[in-house]
Amino acid sequence: MKIPKSYFILKGGMLVASLIGIDTRATMDIDTTVSSLPLNEDDTLRSVKEIIDIPIEDGIHFEIAKVTRIMTDFEYLGIRIVLEARLDRLKQRVKIDLSTDDVITPSAIRYNYRLMFEDRNIELMSYTPETLLAEKIQTILARGITTTRLRDFYDVYEIVHENKVAIDKAVLVEAFSATCIKRKTTFNSAQIENIIKSISEDKGLPNLWELYQKDNFYVGDMTWQMVCEGVCKYILENLPKA
Repeated sequence: MKIPKSYFILKGGMLVASLIGIDTRATMDIDTTVSSLPLNEDDTLRSVKEIIDIPIEDGIHFEIAKVTRIMTDFEYLGIRIVLEARLDRLKQRVKIDLSTDDVITPSAIRYNYRLMFEDRNIELMSYTPETLLAEKIQTILARGITTTRLRDFYDVYEIVHENKVAIDKAVLVEAFSATCIKRKTTFNSAQIENIIKSISEDKGLPNLWELYQKDNFYVGDMTWQMVCEGVCKYILENLPKA
């Protein structure tokens, strides 16, 4: 059975990397949501096996190394597949996380994904940039100063900084509302302002940022103050006042 490409919808770090520039956010992880396909292990493995067995003249051979059940941050059941890519004597593992039942506003879009090793694009389905951004903003607000996900701040900053990615504010507001409903969280204006204030004043987050910066070369010389101010300002200016 041929698997329609509309079944797999790209999201997460790989989509961020493509949106802001493939060289600036390296990732070996692929996050997808599954549409119109039962998320059970047998069917998922069959689908992935069918894809990796497609003959391509690049010399890379993929094998499924490991399969596990996972629970996402918001208790969505998912499947993690670890692929081992081989090129001659070189080996590299790639992690694919598949989830289902994600809410995408207004719906998944056709996206021209730029390949890393070939001078061409391929068309695939992806989150809208607004949904991607809404999920990251919701995570920032939900975790507040307890967060250890500094990459969310980096990603939001890079997406919105200097309008690198076109964002429709009305769609963003709708996507944020839909994400909050899905994740069973609510934020009024006062709560958002208080969370932003606590993040801005927290003494521990700058230290976590330095660790994130050391572990991720693409961050460069971005300071926590620069990123925090940019992200907090964007959230306050673009989320609805209620």
